[in-house]
Amino acid sequence: MSTKSSFESYPMPRFLLPQGVGDTEEVENYEPGGFHPVHLGDTFDDGRYRIVHKLGAGGFSTVWLARDEKDKKWVALKIVAARHSVPTAEKSSLTHAMLPVDGKQRVVVHRRQFTFDGPNGHHLCLVLPVLGPSMSELSYHWNCRLTPWMARKTAYQAVRAVADLHSQGLCHGDVTTGNLLLGMVDIDHYEEDDIYALFGKPVTGVLETENGEMPGPEAPRYIVRNIDFLSAPSDILELDIKLMDFDQCFPISSPPSKMLGTPVDFLAPEVAMGLEAGPASDVWALGCCIFRLRAGDGPFSSPFEVTCPCDLVGFVLDTLGGDVPHTCKDTLWDSRGMPTKDASKGKPLREPHADDRRPLRDLVYKIWDEPNGRAIHTGSPEEQKVYLEDRHQPFHSSWSKMAWNPRAIRVDDVGYLSGYNDRWDTLLALLPKIPDREAALLYDLLLTIFVYDPARRPTAKELLEHPYFHLDGPEE
Repeated sequence: MSTKSSFESYPMPRFLLPQGVGDTEEVENYEPGGFHPVHLGDTFDDGRYRIVHKLGAGGFSTVWLARDEKDKKWVALKIVAARHSVPTAEKSSLTHAMLPVDGKQRVVVHRRQFTFDGPNGHHLCLVLPVLGPSMSELSYHWNCRLTPWMARKTAYQAVRAVADLHSQGLCHGDVTTGNLLLGMVDIDHYEEDDIYALFGKPVTGVLETENGEMPGPEAPRYIVRNIDFLSAPSDILELDIKLMDFDQCFPISSPPSKMLGTPVDFLAPEVAMGLEAGPASDVWALGCCIFRLRAGDGPFSSPFEVTCPCDLVGFVLDTLGGDVPHTCKDTLWDSRGMPTKDASKGKPLREPHADDRRPLRDLVYKIWDEPNGRAIHTGSPEEQKVYLEDRHQPFHSSWSKMAWNPRAIRVDDVGYLSGYNDRWDTLLALLPKIPDREAALLYDLLLTIFVYDPARRPTAKELLEHPYFHLDGPEE
């Protein structure tokens, strides 16, 4: 449970969530120090880059597909929130100096950078190659799942990319499925109309305020929906994973003194407790990615139960069991669920309770897969109203080797698999599960990674030899 005791930490929202644009950036970040408001057709760097579509967003930035009018190329513009621009520039300079700027590498750094001033402050803009969807998009429970082969392939490539980075003396600090992206074929010869034919024209939703007033200059007039890669043929993509986003990167020899800005469910427990990050914490995050790629959800993810580092550590203990490390017992947590050394403001972690156990082995062996014929039958049909029929359609046939749509599974020929409900246990029992041999190897791999003592974790390079990654034969 979260240690938050009040809603004082949550300011009242200023904006209404736009309709029809799906998961987008946090709109409350359009404020001084936050995101720069971007509109389609905007230009940057003295007119060199023109915004054509939106690729995505993260906690610190928005990312846009832009046309480089000077070099006649397509690029990704990563526009960093003002408050994060200075530290990001420092980290970007470090990685740019130490890593090759080559699209063929497993890690991708920016080609160039510039800064500009906007209504919310001074922003850094990184110019990056255009890549495909992230593994968060392609392995997201009810929205999309990777095929077992693709999950293993991308997991191996992710480990290899982190091993390469560690060999350069760097830690990534933010290894998540959101920072693992598929490569893309060369699209520089495409015109703007070709881009729209491929991905569809941008979908926008008007940004409105809670009080009904017009947004000020700090916010855009509308929010743009991210490009839907799954609506396009997969032959525009390359089956090679690229590791991106070095905002949290640091030299192995100089770990940061402050907690990393990694999403909480990918944090290693020692980092969550305020101890130093290092290669071992990257390896822990890799374990979370490996599970997510195969299962569609993280091993320590729960949007309602894991909202802060304190929650995470409790969830990890409930999952792994064993003797509670002394560092867990000694760490105090403040009202926000953050580690503190101030005894007057902190409390120890709650004691693990048997009723909260969620063994890692159970999580692995319950991973479910796509049924033959995309259909299951309970024998007790229940009428189901189907909304937004297009969400329940299989993906383009070219995706069949890579990903599948869980919501396209028919249930009793009267409805579709659509999420957790009172029949979920019945439906889960009917869905095919991960094969026993694969489950045993995956469980063994995760057991070697998810150990409390970071000194006992294998290196990323050592992980590459695990037989889980070679079920399909030797990797290149």
